[in-house]
Amino acid sequence: MTLKGLIRRIELRLLDRNVANRCMVFALLSLPMCLILWGLQAYALANPEAGAFYRPGALSLAQLGLTALILWLTTVVVLAWRLRRHGGDSKWLAQWTVMPTFVVFLLLAIAHGLKDTPMGMVLIQELVVARALFSLRKLRPTLILVVVMLVASDLLITGGQLPYAPLLTAPVFNGDDLAGWWAVWLRVMFQAAVLPFTAMLFFAFNTLRRQRKELESLVRTDVLTGLSNRREFMSQLEIESHRHARSGRPFCLVVCDLDHFKEVNDSWGHPAGDAVLAQLGRILQSSTRHQVDTAARLGGEEFVLLLPDTDLDGARRVASKIADSLRGHVFRVDGASFSVTQSMGIAEVHGGQGERALRIADQNLYSAKRAGRDQTMVSVVA
Repeated sequence: MTLKGLIRRIELRLLDRNVANRCMVFALLSLPMCLILWGLQAYALANPEAGAFYRPGALSLAQLGLTALILWLTTVVVLAWRLRRHGGDSKWLAQWTVMPTFVVFLLLAIAHGLKDTPMGMVLIQELVVARALFSLRKLRPTLILVVVMLVASDLLITGGQLPYAPLLTAPVFNGDDLAGWWAVWLRVMFQAAVLPFTAMLFFAFNTLRRQRKELESLVRTDVLTGLSNRREFMSQLEIESHRHARSGRPFCLVVCDLDHFKEVNDSWGHPAGDAVLAQLGRILQSSTRHQVDTAARLGGEEFVLLLPDTDLDGARRVASKIADSLRGHVFRVDGASFSVTQSMGIAEVHGGQGERALRIADQNLYSAKRAGRDQTMVSVVA
């Protein structure tokens, strides 16, 4: 799997509305930090020189709490996997995934000294991940508890009832050069906190950018055919009208409408009708110049082409190519086959009168309908 594919899979997990999936992602993203902290504390427990920086018994208690969290998050991964695979109520799981994680990390942050160690960054990182995965309503109880714990710890420290950094024999920063253990500990924790947090921010902004582009595309595009929609076409028509009014060069509008389209839906069904519309969309795209012409679906079975810097003869050629392609395409439904035709109206525009030309092209279209269909009527808008 490529890196792009992996990022896309992670993004889909983050955007998945399934609560079990989101709990699994939160647990998997939190476990690496837990394991890094557990490894550092395990080394301090095994090494008397490093262990001397911690209060007797306090480090063992912190390690016990961290071990319990690691086991619980591993259990969450297993539970979430089973729930997403076999179904079941997972609404309770979000609260019981996020709250224990925040409580343990906050207690460790207070125990190490929240204001002068990277533990504050660890909390922020967990908050960003949690908010990306869960609604504010689901996080509210956890956030309230975290605020209460922070305020209570500050009041106790200020009142002298709780020492600052109660896990340590002395704060990490005491005005002297850092002890060797704290130099290593801070370097590891800083990198462990900052690098994933930075990656998460880049990932989040990239996801937002891609979603913005998708939303912009939905606003401008007809979903069935992939062509521009009416709104986007009218915007392009206004732009081209102003541009050609300044240059004095003509441009053409070609309006198309499928013949007897209601009979297609009635005889062959609406899925067959959608297939006809989609095929016409493909024909229009393949018959026009990429990033120059605009092909759009105005609504129903009516389509339009905006052909900049194109005279009447050029527009006729494009229309003839489109008509021949559609006429020659055979549609098949349940072993039977049928074909369709379309009528077209063309207007060559001078002086930038785009909206007037669109009305005239539409009138030409209906003249082609009245004349027997499967033909093209043209005129010049002076």
